[in-house]
Amino acid sequence: MTKERVIIIGSGIAGCTAALRLMQDYDVTIITKSHKEESNSMLAQGGVAAAISKSDTPKKHFSDTFQAGCFHNKVRAVNQLVTCGPIVIQKLINEGMTFDEKDGELSLGLEGAHQLPRILHSGGDQTGKFLTTFLQEKLTKVNWQEQKMAIEIIKHDGRAIGVHCLDKENELHTYYGEHIILASGGLGQLFPVTTNAATISGDGLALAYRADATLSDMEFIQFHPTLLFLNGRCHGLISEAVRGEGATLIRADGSAIMETVHPLADLAPRDVVAATLFEEIERGNPVFLDITKVAHFEKRFPAITASLDEHQVPFRETKRIPVHPGAHFLMGGVRTDLNGKTNIPHLYAIGEVANTGVHGANRLASNSLLETLVFGEKVAEYIHTQKTNRIIAPENPPTYQTTMPHLPEKHILQEKIWETLGITRKPEKITEFLHWLETFDYANHTRETAETSHMIITSKLIAESALKRTESLGAHRILKGVTK
Repeated sequence: MTKERVIIIGSGIAGCTAALRLMQDYDVTIITKSHKEESNSMLAQGGVAAAISKSDTPKKHFSDTFQAGCFHNKVRAVNQLVTCGPIVIQKLINEGMTFDEKDGELSLGLEGAHQLPRILHSGGDQTGKFLTTFLQEKLTKVNWQEQKMAIEIIKHDGRAIGVHCLDKENELHTYYGEHIILASGGLGQLFPVTTNAATISGDGLALAYRADATLSDMEFIQFHPTLLFLNGRCHGLISEAVRGEGATLIRADGSAIMETVHPLADLAPRDVVAATLFEEIERGNPVFLDITKVAHFEKRFPAITASLDEHQVPFRETKRIPVHPGAHFLMGGVRTDLNGKTNIPHLYAIGEVANTGVHGANRLASNSLLETLVFGEKVAEYIHTQKTNRIIAPENPPTYQTTMPHLPEKHILQEKIWETLGITRKPEKITEFLHWLETFDYANHTRETAETSHMIITSKLIAESALKRTESLGAHRILKGVTK
């Protein structure tokens, strides 16, 4: 009997989790823009939040998630996240995944806005890499399609049936399936300063929009407070876990920045910390992370240590790491139900590309990896309940812009997006930006034009959402004293 086909766009933890739970019964293909090892999941230094200690409960995790999300979260989605989280973690452990331990017990870390330690790590600050690798090594019955950039969701009679892709030579490849899963990550590369992998430029969001999927909460973009900052450029993430282990944010004169800003000081929600540091930098004050109080820093954070050494940061002598906020995570995205279903039949979205409602207006630290695991499982469970007739592939060529496209240079677009849709926003600047975007075309006949076009579409969606929300909420901050 011919198996139903599942097409997964994205090679991170969300897509790999779904693939692992589907590969025995379905013909699974994973399409990834670069190599399967390149994803935001691989770069995740933080851990996985889950209420697994005796002193913790899903109810406490629920409360912290809602408070960090400014109560904009969806109750049922958060409840599913925090109640399924411990179950999913134990399932992974039973299958051989190892998390860091201390004295024979799981070692649980503390991060911003959590009321108690509940963060599991693997390999110290390499949780994402270890977890992604663990999952990918188990994908023994998956058809990998690397170096394929998705440029269009194929629809027929209103339902999703496949995807058009371009390879490195801009040759077209088409894949059909009964179930299409977007697991393509977020949009960090829209900004010149970001923690995200080089491939993460809003592709899945733009694809979904062009396929008439509903997107929501696009104005809520989390800016991580601490990226390594040297000579005017950022060089990757300095995990929040460093502050969880006792590091403090200071000015050049050594004075503490956060102690008078929020009751949780350096472990305040990320939107608060990022906005505070941005204001300091705007006033001309460089910002540092003081690691004096962090015990065994190099052992606890081997990946960060390697990065600091690579960039010749004298942290051993100064006990300081120069930092700067940067784009990190999208709370909004393609609207889904609790099973990952979108409003387009047979099109699903999981992970950062999806808007499940779990994060609200601002994501709680380390809930992102948990979301990928929980909703990767849920979409697989749902697909297992469906019996779908095999689709017949129609003649459906991709829609190309026939004339020479007028597109901005990528770096200019990124700078405009940072100025307009960064940590603090001004309505009149957003309106001006939208008018500027209207002067450009859409094209997808090469990978380069498709990526720039996806960035334009995605930034337009963010800008339009930002204009509609006239009050500051969570990661969306309208500059005080400025009216629409």
